[in-house]
Amino acid sequence: MRGPARQPLTARQAAVLLAAEDGAPLTVVARRIGIPREQVASRLSEAYKRLGVAWMDRDERRAAAVRVARRRGLIPAQQPPVATREAS
Repeated sequence: MRGPARQPLTARQAAVLLAAEDGAPLTVVARRIGIPREQVASRLSEAYKRLGVAWMDRDERRAAAVRVARRRGLIPAQQPPVATREAS
């Protein structure tokens, strides 16, 4: 095995990864969860390392991190959209 053993995500890393899963810019993610942009970038970077995807191209890294975290049960599975009914 190369490198350190993979570690689970912290609660904050998991929360930031979930908030960023749609590929939104860091500033948007920061607004969503009420922390500075720099902290979002830092938490995502830490999560990428823990999930073993930090080496991937920037365009692929976030989606790969979400997939790996879901596969490992570190973040909840994606929920299907809830259908809304119009009021009669």
